[in-house]
Amino acid sequence: MSSSSCSSNEVFTNELVRKRLIPYLDKTPSYVDELSQSVPRLKRSRRASVLIPLYCNQVTNRIEVLLIKRSEKMRSHTGMVAFPGGMADPTDRDRVHTAEREAEEEIGLEPSKYSLVGCLLPITDSRIVVITPVVALLDSPKFVDFRLSPDEASDAFYVDLEQFLLASQNYKMLEIGDDFVTHHFNVDKYHIWGVTSYQLILLAALVYQRAPEFPVFRHAQYLDLKQIKQQQMDFFRLCVDYRNRNEKKENSKEKSRL
Repeated sequence: MSSSSCSSNEVFTNELVRKRLIPYLDKTPSYVDELSQSVPRLKRSRRASVLIPLYCNQVTNRIEVLLIKRSEKMRSHTGMVAFPGGMADPTDRDRVHTAEREAEEEIGLEPSKYSLVGCLLPITDSRIVVITPVVALLDSPKFVDFRLSPDEASDAFYVDLEQFLLASQNYKMLEIGDDFVTHHFNVDKYHIWGVTSYQLILLAALVYQRAPEFPVFRHAQYLDLKQIKQQQMDFFRLCVDYRNRNEKKENSKEKSRL
């Protein structure tokens, strides 16, 4: 597992991580519903949840995050590194239950192995799926008894969280059009990018209480811890508006061909 130099003499415990994250939890789950009033496309968007399992390693004083590599049999995001998670089922009690259920199905991680912190602000992908990140703190001993579902996950592994704040030789940022960038991290044999790397950057900033060494958004916009929730909501809106504009363009082209 790759590691980075610890920039603090703090002793990281589940209690400290929980205390750091509580102010940033999504206490206004109506945000997406409110946005749906002006962007009807959101009402049709599917809902998903991911579980973000964190482990405070008392031996190394490092915070590790548990990720999976999606199976080659998956219909979307094949072979990509991701958090355990997936689409909401009609039988799910709520968005937390979706994350818990998927983590148990994909890698055998049962709720008895962790304690929940709560939900962070929703993120979205290129398909405008509304994704709820659910943070969990793993108990000791470290969970390694992975029971992989061959149809969903080909691997499960831990990575050091702090490295997602560092502009190291393992990091690269690519510009996508006029409005977006993607963040790419090569960690051991894994390529981590897309919404997963974006969420890891946000989470690392919240836990370590410092901004990344690189701009997170387009036009060299850095993360500001004092404005981070507003920055996340603004970026969510940008993604939705971008997809909405593209759909309108495609519809106009289709009509012109008729």
